[in-house]
Amino acid sequence: MDDTALFGEDQDALAGPVFLVLESDILVAEDIIATLKEMGPCRATHLVQPDEIMEILLDGQPVTAAFLQMRLGDVAQSAFLQPLLERGARIILTMGEEDEDSATAQGYRMLVRPFTDLMIRDILVDRA
Repeated sequence: MDDTALFGEDQDALAGPVFLVLESDILVAEDIIATLKEMGPCRATHLVQPDEIMEILLDGQPVTAAFLQMRLGDVAQSAFLQPLLERGARIILTMGEEDEDSATAQGYRMLVRPFTDLMIRDILVDRA
């Protein structure tokens, strides 16, 4: 777990959005986090293993969004899904494109690879 990804020059980052990035490819994770940083002060934590998510959730703080390199079925069976949802997290899957319709029907979003900075920003926009 890389907890050093605290962005912003002051304490505003602590009050800003909180993002979890579960991604095995460090370059992809860095791209996602860099895009989030460009959007403004935030706290973004890079995770490599799904088990690390529960540790992060122990503080009880709200989570803005979780970018998860997991398939829909794996997320649905995970111990962290409900705690993430209870903290207000938007679930964004970054793999398993064949499940996009099912994921969308459940209120999750799908970020299809290869994705761009614009796609990352767009996936965070609330839709009416």
